[in-house]
Amino acid sequence: MTEPTRIPDRIFNALVDGRLSARVERETREALETDPQGNERAATWQRQSEALHAALAPIAREPLPLSMMLKLRHDKPVAWHRDSTLWTYVGIFAAGIAVGLAFDLALPTLRALIGI
Repeated sequence: MTEPTRIPDRIFNALVDGRLSARVERETREALETDPQGNERAATWQRQSEALHAALAPIAREPLPLSMMLKLRHDKPVAWHRDSTLWTYVGIFAAGIAVGLAFDLALPTLRALIGI
C-alpha cells in the first residue's frame, strides 16, 4: 500500500477558499479520495472556514468608519505625481546640459568681449 501524498497547507487553503484552478482542484480532490486523513483534514478546514464566514459576516457587511475612509483616500498615492516628478527631474537634467553646452559654445565669444 502506498502512502498518500501530503497536500501542502497553501493548497488546502486555496481549495477551501475556492481559489484553485479547475485542473488543480480536480487533482487535489482525486488525491483526497485516496487519503482518508487528508479528506478529513479538508472537511475540517471547510467547516472552520464556514464557521468563520458565518461569525464574521455581520462585521464584514458594516461600512467603514468615515475617519478610516478619509485616511485611506488621503494615503492613496497619485499616479500622475510620480510620473510628473520623474519628468521634472529629466527636464532639469536636460536644461542643465543645455545651459552647460551654451556656456561652452559662448565662452570664446565672451572672452573676446571681455578681453581675457
